[in-house]
Amino acid sequence: MKKSLLITSFLILILYKSVQGQEIDSLEIEQEPYTSVDFKIGSLSHATVNVEKVRNINMNVATLTNFGPSYIYTPISPDGYLAEAHGPGLHLSFTRLGGQKPYRYRDTHFEISGGIYMGMLLYGFTNTALGGLYIYPKTNIGYRYQSPSSDTIFRIYVGFLTVGLSIGSK
Repeated sequence: MKKSLLITSFLILILYKSVQGQEIDSLEIEQEPYTSVDFKIGSLSHATVNVEKVRNINMNVATLTNFGPSYIYTPISPDGYLAEAHGPGLHLSFTRLGGQKPYRYRDTHFEISGGIYMGMLLYGFTNTALGGLYIYPKTNIGYRYQSPSSDTIFRIYVGFLTVGLSIGSK
């Protein structure tokens, strides 16, 4: 758990440092946020409403911030025991989109994302017991289809022992 948090913190630091010092395109910053619904299945399964906004565009690379409500499920509790842990929460992450063509002219993107999930932890489904708060790392690498001429987004990605799918629009 400590290694995962350290790796996630390091990824967030890299994304944050890469954003600093780059020019900001004011026309793209003004765009509306995208909203998508994400589903991830694996060691840390979740359903999330993801709101993301483009923060910076530098030629072929775009940096986005993501946040929104989520509901997680994991068979392994934060203490490392096998116990059904679940609960509502929020996520916050940074995403970096890359590709061969400039951002505005392409519809396929390579995506890398890092952040955290935080919220209320519950144990069991029939006799639910409060387990405190949780903080889990959020890491993804994947493919994203986002047509410049339409508002549709489709994503498929892998994370730490998970596979995810996302669909959304402006």
